[in-house]
Order: sequence, then structure tokens, then C-alpha cells
Amino acid sequence: MRYCRKWLPMACLCLLAMTACEEKDAKVASQKALLKAMELLEEGEMDKYYEYLDFGQELDSLTQAQIAKMWVMHQQINANAKGKAIATKVVKVDLLADSVAVVYYKIKYESGNEEVSANKMVRKDGKWRIRVRN
Repeated sequence: MRYCRKWLPMACLCLLAMTACEEKDAKVASQKALLKAMELLEEGEMDKYYEYLDFGQELDSLTQAQIAKMWVMHQQINANAKGKAIATKVVKVDLLADSVAVVYYKIKYESGNEEVSANKMVRKDGKWRIRVRN
């Protein structure tokens, strides 16, 4: 028991350090952000989903809200046409710069259909976001 007390904190610290390093990897961080955003969209958590969107340039809040609503409506139209997404798997991540990546992913739908798609991701203020417009 004394042996466990001695090494358990060290093991936890090592695990924490490994997790922190993984988040600094731009490829890993960008794909995690995309998957989290898609999960929030699927769950209907729109306010949280909007936090994962980047509009390219500074926009006033009204324009930003309108573009975000159009983006979500586009995503929902796709979902209605293709059915409910049941699984999303990242296929590849291309790191174009320290703060720009393209995440390629495969979506599997209830119908059995699969689709490969991609989103440009940008890191802004230390957080990876889906680039909605150029």
C-alpha cells in the first residue's frame, strides 16, 4: 500500500503531462475541436456550437449571428437530406500552418451511407475553430 501511495501521484502527473502535450499538437487539437463542434451541433447545443465557429474577419454581432444561423441551417438541411449521423471518424489532418489545418473526416449515417468531407480549422485566441467563411 505504501508503494502505491508513493507512485500513484507520479503516475497521475505523468498522465497529465502526456495529455497536456497531446493538446499542444495542432493536428490532434484541431481534430478534437471539430469533433466536439459536430457533437454539439448534433445535440442541438447551438450556443456552445457557435463558440467553435470562426468567420474570418471581424464582423458586428448581428452579421455574425446571421451567418452562424445560415451555417447551422445549412448543416441541418444536409442532416435532413442524408439522415442522422451516427459516427464521425477523422481520416486525415493537413497542417497548413501553426494555426491553420484542414480536417478530413468520414460521417456514417443511419441509412448506412458514408460521406467524406473536410473543414478548414483556424486557431484563434488559443482555440481551434471551424472557418465558416474566408
